[in-house]
Amino acid sequence: MTKLVQLYGYSNFGFVTGSSAYEFIFNVNNSVNHNKMFISNLYKPPNFSIVDGKLNNGFLWLLKYVYYYANCKKKLKDFFYSHDFPQILGDLIISDEDFAILSFTKYHGIKKIFITDVLNTKFGKSFLSSKFEKILNDSMRSLIRSSECVIIPELGQDKDNLFYVGPIVREIGNTRDELRKKLSFDKKTVLVSTGGTHAGLYLLKKTIESFSRLKNNHEYDLVILSSYGDVLPKLSQNCRYVGFTDNGHEYVKAADLVISLAGKSTIDESVVYGTPGIFIPIKDHFEQEHRANSLGFKYDDVFRLAGLMEEKLSSTSHTEPKKVENGVLRAAKLVHKILNY
Repeated sequence: MTKLVQLYGYSNFGFVTGSSAYEFIFNVNNSVNHNKMFISNLYKPPNFSIVDGKLNNGFLWLLKYVYYYANCKKKLKDFFYSHDFPQILGDLIISDEDFAILSFTKYHGIKKIFITDVLNTKFGKSFLSSKFEKILNDSMRSLIRSSECVIIPELGQDKDNLFYVGPIVREIGNTRDELRKKLSFDKKTVLVSTGGTHAGLYLLKKTIESFSRLKNNHEYDLVILSSYGDVLPKLSQNCRYVGFTDNGHEYVKAADLVISLAGKSTIDESVVYGTPGIFIPIKDHFEQEHRANSLGFKYDDVFRLAGLMEEKLSSTSHTEPKKVENGVLRAAKLVHKILNY
């Protein structure tokens, strides 16, 4: 959104979302005062059942998601038809992995851009669940084909309506040194970021435990970005709890090392800003395991975090990670092109 405003002066945006995303956009909207923006808190996605960092019954979650998807379509229908339907939909729908709105608007003649890095899912383990998942994947691909443009925030070769733009992260004007001063990062700083869901609580506790066992522990600081400060063990003097903050990307850029689940947002921020990272996937979560594996990590690395931290922290002063170009500019240009096509 910010890039579209900067490049083309667009100002009339609307958001249909829910949960933590709604809170984030609501706060940003208040801070920049977009008078024409409407934000609707419609969605409440199902939680994964995660115990000790392991996904329990991925197929059951898939069934919950199908129910959630159907419920989202009903909520969208009720929402749009209770307002000025054509006007509120606008000239272009940009969907960030929201299949409900793609389905709802499929036959309304509205241009659609879909943003995703997953073109099929692999939660099903048994023969029956795999068959069911194949039906869902076929339906998903049909919706993807109905979009004028699919923006994939990965490196790759464009094909048909698929455009690989590279990781998309928020741009930061400050240098790393300026951010470190702003955030009071005085020593080598390890950032553990587990976001606003319960999924990363196991990793968070393991990181705090492993950090306490580091050699020369007093030379480092641990900064915690999480919503679970009330259930954390007592923190030592060189551990700082920040909470869940809107400027988490600045903390990623300023840190010497970031530890996170293998979610796409934090990984992309790490590679674009050039911050070394340790990314532990949720076990049996196909998307996170694939992403972590491409970076050389696996679930069992959670049991050797102290060694990984020491290895990463000792190397940061000698080598700078290779940065990946931010795909936000190309993504904004694609949005502008489709909107004016």
